[in-house]
Amino acid sequence: MKTYSRRIAFAVALVMTAAPGVGFAQEPPGQQAPRNWQGTKMEEARVRYNRGMKLYEEGNAPAARAEFERAYELAPSYRLLYNIGLCYEATHDYAEALRNFQRYLLEGGDEIAEERRTAVTAQIADLKPNIATVTITTNVPGAAITIDDVAIGQAPLADKILVNPGRHKVSATKAGMFPATKSIVFVGSESSQVRLELIEPPHASDSGKESANLPAYIAWGATGALAIGAGVTGYLALKARSDEKDTLDRHGITRSEVDDARSKTRTLSIATDVIAASALLAGGLALYLTLHKSEKSASETTARLTPGGVTIIGHF
Repeated sequence: MKTYSRRIAFAVALVMTAAPGVGFAQEPPGQQAPRNWQGTKMEEARVRYNRGMKLYEEGNAPAARAEFERAYELAPSYRLLYNIGLCYEATHDYAEALRNFQRYLLEGGDEIAEERRTAVTAQIADLKPNIATVTITTNVPGAAITIDDVAIGQAPLADKILVNPGRHKVSATKAGMFPATKSIVFVGSESSQVRLELIEPPHASDSGKESANLPAYIAWGATGALAIGAGVTGYLALKARSDEKDTLDRHGITRSEVDDARSKTRTLSIATDVIAASALLAGGLALYLTLHKSEKSASETTARLTPGGVTIIGHF
């Protein structure tokens, strides 16, 4: 933390010694803004900046980063990018730290002293061994690429993507197609390639083939429902038998009570047997319909393999 504090203190000096308004965004010409609009944004940016400095010194880098980023939104200054990068570095998000340090040098341009540029360049060199790069390609142009559900861009991606070491979920989605996802472990300094294969949904003719097996689906559904019904009535029959035993064990019971208890047990037992038999019949029919369908479509079945791994097909 002492190292980070010294680094950020340097950025503080740069910002605080700048002339008022230097480095902050100006309103585009021709805009009819309220008289104090720019001043209000500048003031909030300074409040956010100071709050971020305090949070960083207290060791709360994530909260500090949020304040610096909001300050940058309100009044963009390349100096803030360095502080944002330090916050990412403090939380071991080396990829985002590197991006912000690079943006700092790019946006600062000639305003950054040569000595300062050299120091930040050295920081970037220290970060690179902790960062992996990945090239992501798809079989469909225009697919939206995400890493850990964070949008990266649309295929084809022009540049390599910086990622932190560890396991990440890489996905590609496009309207009208099944998404593709891979779980990949990336290692620092390693350059990887990930190929994502999106698959078109079945055509209408294929859907018709599936619907032809609708009787089998109905039969399996009926089997499940009947099996559940048999289980319920079986439980009730066992309970009725237990109640019948308790009735017979009581003193002073009447013949009518005994007959009622036995009748209830008998009725539930018969119902269980009938429902269970129906479930067996429905299951046999469902099995026949399924096997009959499988025999007809076996020659049409194909397996889809994708290079480099397994493509997960479905909605996430």
